[in-house]
Amino acid sequence: MASLCLGCRGAGHKISDCPILPRDSEASGEFATGPSLGPAPGSADKLCGRCAELRIVDWLANEDIRDEVVIGADGANLLGLENKRHNADRWLGLGPLGSISLDASCPLCRMIFRVFPPVELSDEESLNVEYFLRPIRSYNRLDAKLPPSGDDLTGGELGKKYAVYATVNSREEQVSVLGRYFGDAADQLVHGLDSTFALSNKTPAPNRPGLSARERGSMWDPDVVKAWMGRCEGEHSAPCQVTWSDQLLICKMIDVSSRKIVSCPTQCRYIALSYVWGGVSPKDGALERGDLPQTIEDAIAVTRSLGLRYLWVDALCIDQTPSPEKEQQLSMMDLIYSCAWATIVALHGENSDAGLCGVSARHSRAPQGSEWIEGSQLLSLFPTLHQELTGVTYCNRAWTLQEFLLCSRRILFGKHQIHFLCNTGRYCESVDDTRDPGGVLNTNPKQPDFFLLPDHKEYVKDSESRRAFADSTFTGMVEMYTERKMTNDSDSLNAIKGMLSFLQKNMVPQGFIWGLPLEEFPQSLRWYHPRQIKPHRRPDFPSWSYVGWEGTISYTDKLNLVNGGSSERFDEAVDLSLSYVGVNDKVLTVEGVVLELEVRNEPFNNAYIQRTDFFLGILQEGNFLHKNTLSSGVFKFLVVERLSFRYSPQGSVRHVLYLILLDGGGDIFSRHSMVRLYVEPGLEAREEYMGVFGNHQMICLV
Repeated sequence: MASLCLGCRGAGHKISDCPILPRDSEASGEFATGPSLGPAPGSADKLCGRCAELRIVDWLANEDIRDEVVIGADGANLLGLENKRHNADRWLGLGPLGSISLDASCPLCRMIFRVFPPVELSDEESLNVEYFLRPIRSYNRLDAKLPPSGDDLTGGELGKKYAVYATVNSREEQVSVLGRYFGDAADQLVHGLDSTFALSNKTPAPNRPGLSARERGSMWDPDVVKAWMGRCEGEHSAPCQVTWSDQLLICKMIDVSSRKIVSCPTQCRYIALSYVWGGVSPKDGALERGDLPQTIEDAIAVTRSLGLRYLWVDALCIDQTPSPEKEQQLSMMDLIYSCAWATIVALHGENSDAGLCGVSARHSRAPQGSEWIEGSQLLSLFPTLHQELTGVTYCNRAWTLQEFLLCSRRILFGKHQIHFLCNTGRYCESVDDTRDPGGVLNTNPKQPDFFLLPDHKEYVKDSESRRAFADSTFTGMVEMYTERKMTNDSDSLNAIKGMLSFLQKNMVPQGFIWGLPLEEFPQSLRWYHPRQIKPHRRPDFPSWSYVGWEGTISYTDKLNLVNGGSSERFDEAVDLSLSYVGVNDKVLTVEGVVLELEVRNEPFNNAYIQRTDFFLGILQEGNFLHKNTLSSGVFKFLVVERLSFRYSPQGSVRHVLYLILLDGGGDIFSRHSMVRLYVEPGLEAREEYMGVFGNHQMICLV
């Protein structure tokens, strides 16, 4: 028997006999592919004795497997936990790691080998860990849920029409995943089921055909993508539909048939490209010569294969020389991407020469695992979109965020397969989405993990709902944006201009000043850097805006504090706030109250009225858990807002002050950090306390 080793991923011996173990095995990052297994196996290959006893085809087709994500009205997954225990009784044991013997001539052994997770062998105990084949309903693994059916939270009989996938897990691994993603049932499955296999859509389980596995070749199939596009155009609602804007007529396009840069035709149907430049730019004349960076060359080929003539690529369609025209087009990114018929997303690769996997022979993809057992085909499944998004450079770059958010349809070329994500559905090559009896892949994937922009018209019914929606959309977007990296600090505002333009047109009509909606939300000044961030100053931008700093920013509360509400507070009101006056270049003028407070560390940052022993309360900088991050001394603070509330209907009034700690002196200050002052109870009735707010003044920030 030719054995397969789960440690070194080689052939010829078992893991217990591996000559290079024990050691810490490094995860290869490969999913559902495994090493080369030699010549293609045939359908006549026989199961080994152990695998024959597993009766894998019958298990996948008929075993009673239940939904593990069943979220009730209270947000709990209690029924899902019950179902998880039910499913656990149906796991198929493979034995301790050290005793697992995989026969290279057995088709099921080969499939198990392909999807077996990377193992760590730091000591002999690792060899005693028990492994199992674990079943899961297909839509659970794809982070989808069935709609309730009557009184049945699980969707009733509908769930039984979906394929069952199998993965290799250990109990220890599941406990670890549960600990990391405790409270989020969907994440436990998305992150705990990396590699799976299932019955093929060519030979599906008769009663469970939904979302069976689909075979994908080493090269991409344009017909699959065309089918996704046709479904989106013909069946999906307004959030997916693309409308034309005559403002695009000032733009340039690549004519992929002539390989020339041309003026954008009216009513142009085009594809946009979203990718990582990575310091690799097209050379002069490269378009005509046919030697563009590989990602752009592949995007041209994809555009042709999909039957379109025009492609928009920023490196070629925008003159990169600084000019008013370039600034104008950077502000039009919302139109360029939202009006595109589709956007090609180059999800894999460090730069623009990485190519689109599966498009050219230079970037072919690893083969899919395929085995025949008892007349049924088993296929390995590739990573879900969540898994392919994790850790890739594309998701860490600032410029790509707005490109991903603003378009309606995304054709994502990952390392392993193509994904299609529109504003209504999501599909991938290795899953047969044509058999989806409950429509779980078309249930609007606008979730926090994707942060896709919903149709604001559905949410904006009146002025207050518009403000609330603008609040949550802006803060969520800017927090995601500032997590990302950019090569040039000078792009700090440019890389988000398209997103801000979208928000201004749809939610924040008064617009943005250095990236902040100050005219409508002057309280947007109270952003902060989380405690784990060490921010870097960008001197060409104002200190009072997040664009003036490298590093993630966040907000302690919703911008609209009162309407944001809290279930633990009563009679909330913002009874004092600053006002926006104007801006001159980078100098911001506001009208508000400046407090000069003495900070004493006893041991916390305690605030006193200067030159007195009148204690105001404890100061907290940003979201630091310990309240002693400020130095002792006298400092000036700009009051952004004063929140008044009660902890109970009959309780005393409490105040929290949202402050900006100022640096500098004279008439102009810079921003140091955001600080909250938790005012001591009862001070709202004291003249000494209320008196500090009596002096409103103009103040300038740079």
